[in-house]
Amino acid sequence: MYGQFLVIFALLLTGYFSKRLNLINDEMGRGLSKFIIHVALPCFIFCKVAAIEMQAGMWGEFVFAWVLSMAAIFIGGIYAYWYAKLRRFPVDDATTTEVSVIFPNNGFMGFPIAYIFFGEIGLLYIIANNIALNLTIFSLGVFILRRDSEKKVSLSSTLRCFLNPNIFALVIGFAFCYFELSVPELLDTYLMYVGGVAMPMAMIVIGSMLVGADMLKVIKDRTVSETVINKNVIMPVLTYFLVIFFPLPDMVKAMVVFGSCFPTATTVSILVESEGKNGVLASKILVVSTAVSIISLPVAVNLINLFIL
Repeated sequence: MYGQFLVIFALLLTGYFSKRLNLINDEMGRGLSKFIIHVALPCFIFCKVAAIEMQAGMWGEFVFAWVLSMAAIFIGGIYAYWYAKLRRFPVDDATTTEVSVIFPNNGFMGFPIAYIFFGEIGLLYIIANNIALNLTIFSLGVFILRRDSEKKVSLSSTLRCFLNPNIFALVIGFAFCYFELSVPELLDTYLMYVGGVAMPMAMIVIGSMLVGADMLKVIKDRTVSETVINKNVIMPVLTYFLVIFFPLPDMVKAMVVFGSCFPTATTVSILVESEGKNGVLASKILVVSTAVSIISLPVAVNLINLFIL
C-alpha cells in the first residue's frame, strides 16, 4: 500500500518540478484540468462502472452512499457556518471558508485514488459521494455565497450540476452495467487508453498547483490554517460519527468517510471568484489543503482500514 502512496507523491513532485522548470505554465495547467474533467475522467468512469458486476442489493447500497454523503455535506455546512460565526470572520471570508470546508475534491482526486486503494467497488461508492457534491456545490454552495447579497440562486445554476460529463458517463455506465451490455472491443480499448491518463495527469496537475505560493506565509494566515484543519481533519471525523452506527456494508461507510477526507475541491475557487467573494483566500485554502492532503490521505486510508474495514 505504501508503494502506491510513493507513486502518487512522485506524480505530485513531477507536476511541481515541471511547473518550476516552466514545462507546464498556468494556461497549460488550466487546459489539462479541463481535459481531465471533460474527457479523461468520464472515460475512466464509464469503463470502470460498465465493467462492474452488480451483486444483489448493491443498487440500494449505492443510494444509501449517496444519501449519507448528502447528509455529511449538510451537517458539515452547519458546523462550518457556526464555526465562522463564532470566530467572527468577515462576511466574505466566512462564506469562503464555509464552502471550502464542506466541498471535497472527491472526483478529480477521489476517483483515481479510491480505485487504487479500494478497487472497483470503492470507486462505485466514491462516485455516489461525488454525485452528492455535484448536486450541492451549485445549489447549496451558491446559496451560501449569496446568502448575504441581493443575488439569488437560479434554477439554471442548480441544474448546471447535471450538465456534467462525469454524470453523463456515470448514467451511461450504469445502463451498460444494469442491462449487462458489452462495450465494443475497439471502443473499449479507446476509452481505456483515454481514461487511463486521468489518474497520473490529475496528480501532475495538482502538483503543479502547489508552485508559486509562499507556503510558510500562507500557513501563518490563521483563517487559512483553521479552515484547512476543519476540512482535512474535522470533516472526516464528523462524517465518521455520522455513518459508523448505520447497519450498512463497511465499504459503503468507508467510502462516505473517505470522500470527506479529500482536500478542498478545485471548483470552489472558481465558484468563489465568480460570485465576487474572496477568491484569493479560496485559492490559498485550496493550495494548503491540497498540500496537507499529501500527509492526511495516507493517514486516512490507514485509519479507515483499521476502524471501518
